[in-house]
Amino acid sequence: MQSGSNIAVKKGTIMIYRVFDIAEEVDLQKVEQSLRQTGGEARLGLTARSRNAVIVRNAPVRFSLGTEQLRMKEKFITADIVATVWDYGALSIAFQVPIQSGTSWRELLSIASILNSPSETIFDLDALARKKSHSVVELLKDCLKRPAEWPAFEDYIIYFFEEIEGIIKTEDFISAVNLPALILGDEEEDLAESTRSGILENLFQYAEDDLVLVDWNSAVVLEPSGLREIPDVLEFALTHLLEVRYYDDLLDKRLAELYDSVEAGRNKYFGRQFSLISKDANTRFIEFSEFMERMGNSLKVVGDFYLARIFRGALRRFRVHDWQENITRKMNVLAQVSELIQGENNVRRSHLLEIIIIVLILFELLAPLARSIYGG
Repeated sequence: MQSGSNIAVKKGTIMIYRVFDIAEEVDLQKVEQSLRQTGGEARLGLTARSRNAVIVRNAPVRFSLGTEQLRMKEKFITADIVATVWDYGALSIAFQVPIQSGTSWRELLSIASILNSPSETIFDLDALARKKSHSVVELLKDCLKRPAEWPAFEDYIIYFFEEIEGIIKTEDFISAVNLPALILGDEEEDLAESTRSGILENLFQYAEDDLVLVDWNSAVVLEPSGLREIPDVLEFALTHLLEVRYYDDLLDKRLAELYDSVEAGRNKYFGRQFSLISKDANTRFIEFSEFMERMGNSLKVVGDFYLARIFRGALRRFRVHDWQENITRKMNVLAQVSELIQGENNVRRSHLLEIIIIVLILFELLAPLARSIYGG
């Protein structure tokens, strides 16, 4: 097994992501205007958008949230914090931690183990990310349509290497270190060959000196140029995972409300109550359909073919398509239940109309008789 004992990182960054859903929609033009107006008082500044290799139809706005001291074992390290806001309501908080030059592979595995297991470091990171997201929401509240805080979030780690000591070609890097161990943050266990090969199936390479390895919880990127389009693409895919999870959870709640409404209101004010839920369900169906269309189009607007492969590979590894199928199934269930109950409501309305008609007919028949008896 590769120990990587002679391998050291000369230049690199650990990117730790926390991605939140903060609103139904974000007006990015208003976001830019708001950030320009706040200037240095809010300690926020606009940064350049993604390079043209990554083409997003409505490119996100990215800005700095300053720096923070993060505790890693017994040491404190300085992390740059960057926020990225997407038009479909996603907010990404990224902690960018520089890897100290000369960090050995064993030390890197130790850091990965901390970042991939429940620990005080992770709890502090989650709390800090949540705090930063709240501050961004407060700052941009006038730019948000139907702001809402979903308690769940997505987390991800990218180990971004620009230079590895003694490594020139990617094949040397793969043979010298245990990449699956870094991906899983497991420095103790000897991974089975099936586990290793399963992770290495998601390896992408453009030139002889670069590499991208994508897994469900973290990725390794070797990019000698230092350009960060690949982390941008992975972050883009991560927001898609967040959104399909959000809609899946929303559908679960809507279905539960619908079933509760059926049970509670069948003999009461059922018609109005169901109409409100049905209207909301239709709104969500249109909203989700629009989001799915945007996501489908996004596959076409990642301009570089290599980046497009990575994007699709990340979606596949994140099982986004499985979530989509699950959502589609629940949408179909919601539609079928809605149709059945709407049919029941229509039958009730028909019965009510029939009763009204019978009463009117009886009135027309009995009124002359009553007048003749009591009036004559």
